[in-house]
Amino acid sequence: MKKIVLLNSSKKSAFQTLLERQYGAEDFSDKVLIQAGEGKIRLTTSDTIKVAEKMRGVQSLGLYIAKIEGQEVVLSIEGSQILCNRITRNRIELTEEQAKLWMEGAPIQLDKFTAVKYVVAFYKHLCLGCGRVSADGKVYPQVPKWRRLQQE
Repeated sequence: MKKIVLLNSSKKSAFQTLLERQYGAEDFSDKVLIQAGEGKIRLTTSDTIKVAEKMRGVQSLGLYIAKIEGQEVVLSIEGSQILCNRITRNRIELTEEQAKLWMEGAPIQLDKFTAVKYVVAFYKHLCLGCGRVSADGKVYPQVPKWRRLQQE
């Protein structure tokens, strides 16, 4: 198994600060966060780490929740769903048609301009994940190709 690299208290605090500033949400303070590759953050429990350390062949651990890009946090679909009810900033509400397009990976045109790089999309009470805002006012969903709905 690869060495497990836990976020130390200062890195965890910095991550919490970025989450609060960007999304108004702070919910991982009591969780175990793992540094997994280039800026990627995974969420797990201390019990899971103890079990994994005794096993052979474990390739990865925890749930991928976010990637840090500079001073921005890009939430995974699961990361945004965990924080769903606590996200108060940089959120957009989609219509049913827009939500369908989002899940197909198609860009969504914003009604009003925003200067932020990333937003979290919601359809009614469902959190659909994070999207990157372009200079032309479109949001590009960060939905991996293998998770997208097939266009009809």
